Amino acid sequence: MDKFLAIDYGARKIGLAIGDTETKIASPFKILENTPQLLDELRAICQSEKINILVLGVPVGLKGIKSEQYEQVIAFSNKLSESLGLEIVQQDENLTSTYAQKLLQGTKAKGKDDAVAAMIVLQSYLDSLNN
Repeated sequence: MDKFLAIDYGARKIGLAIGDTETKIASPFKILENTPQLLDELRAICQSEKINILVLGVPVGLKGIKSEQYEQVIAFSNKLSESLGLEIVQQDENLTSTYAQKLLQGTKAKGKDDAVAAMIVLQSYLDSLNN
């Protein structure tokens, strides 16, 4: 069984979600601040949760244009790879933050949209494994 940690990377906050190949269900996990300790925090999470594959949300523009945000996420992906040594899968995160905000509208889960966006990225990836 593979266990996944999805990452919704942002300049200030990092949304995380967890899922596995057994249940094929992604769940919001946590939101971390983007600090110099981020890689250490992610390493500790991967060890404690027995994560073996990272799914990184990559912002591919609607017209396939690679934005500044895209370049930042790719640079982060390279740091993750060097630091954690885990397999990293890149998954399109187009419109996931907007969808996450809509899902949370009217709920008491305000401020959790980064983790929900990571959940959407991971669920999309898990669903693609079935096809």
